[in-house]
Amino acid sequence: MDTGAFLSYLEGRQVRWRITLDEYLRAAGPDPRRRLLAVFDALKSLAADGLRCGAFVNAQFELGEPQGPCRTAIAETKRCLRADVLELARATGAVDPELLADQLLLVYEGAVANHSLGNVADPVGAAHQVARRLIAAASPRPLDAFWVDGAGSAEGRGA
Repeated sequence: MDTGAFLSYLEGRQVRWRITLDEYLRAAGPDPRRRLLAVFDALKSLAADGLRCGAFVNAQFELGEPQGPCRTAIAETKRCLRADVLELARATGAVDPELLADQLLLVYEGAVANHSLGNVADPVGAAHQVARRLIAAASPRPLDAFWVDGAGSAEGRGA
């Protein structure tokens, strides 16, 4: 694998992700729960535009050097994502924002990995629903306003 080309590819993906996330964070408005859910809105947008996760996931396993530049760059990308999610989770007032961030990252990464595998129907949409429920469960705020936007019915909440 051409390390320089892969690092350039990864950097381009990060720029695209940051632009998309910033757009969805602005659109989410001031509610910190909506801002945290915007991470999954941004993921849905990228998936609709042809999210390509196979190369990224495969590269993590195929690169032989545990401390090589590609794995280091991938790990840094994941640390940045966790830092973003943790900051957003803290803003929600969740009792345990670290746990909420970790739960959301597991859902996020599961959606990304399964997007290209086809073994889960609409993994990004399912991850969005799970994320909404995790955020709501961790939130000390009233839920009514958070369930608006297509999830306002009892059916949308899984009730």
